Amino acid sequence: MGDRQSLSLRAKMLGTTMRMARKAAKKSLKESAALIGTTPGLLASFETGRRSISLPELELYAYHLGMPLRQFWEFEQTEQAPIIGQDLAVVLGLRNRMIAAVLHGQRTDSGLSVRQLAEATGLTTSKINAYERGDRPVPVTHLEAISEALGHDIQDYVDRQGPVGDWDTSQRALQSFLRMPPKLREFIADPASRPYLELARRMSDLTVDKLRGLGEGLIDITD
Repeated sequence: MGDRQSLSLRAKMLGTTMRMARKAAKKSLKESAALIGTTPGLLASFETGRRSISLPELELYAYHLGMPLRQFWEFEQTEQAPIIGQDLAVVLGLRNRMIAAVLHGQRTDSGLSVRQLAEATGLTTSKINAYERGDRPVPVTHLEAISEALGHDIQDYVDRQGPVGDWDTSQRALQSFLRMPPKLREFIADPASRPYLELARRMSDLTVDKLRGLGEGLIDITD
């Protein structure tokens, strides 16, 4: 992911996925662009891979199309209410600044200089400085390259608060549930199983010593 050719290829792959997701959701370019606070022309450039979308924009895009971020290469369509009552420019600006702060902190912690990170990712030092200051959105393809160079995953930067974060968390939980064996899903879905699930949750918080003591106590009771 560290060279420009790889970044360009990744942008085209991501753009193709975005276009397929939009068409599957029966959304027009104009409609989808409005939902993420951009223009149809810019969204078209994202879909063709001429430009790379930023993570905050992709978060909104996935949210409104009902497509889990973690599974942006698979389809899971659901109805989502538009995010209203908020200025999209403010929302995107805040998310970009949050990502910028995290990137700066991670690079500092890694001990890499801006120049070293630039060499590892194939990006220019001016772009990395701009990303860390929050002066410009970080394209997802660039964020992937940076996160890989810093030893992190792009999921580390995904919004975990607000409607988009809540929605993505619920989608990931649903996907984890669907991957379970059928009998286990049936047990979890049964309301009568709730006390057992709550007990399991509480036991998961216990230390090894406390669990050992609990086991010994149960043995004493049954003897």
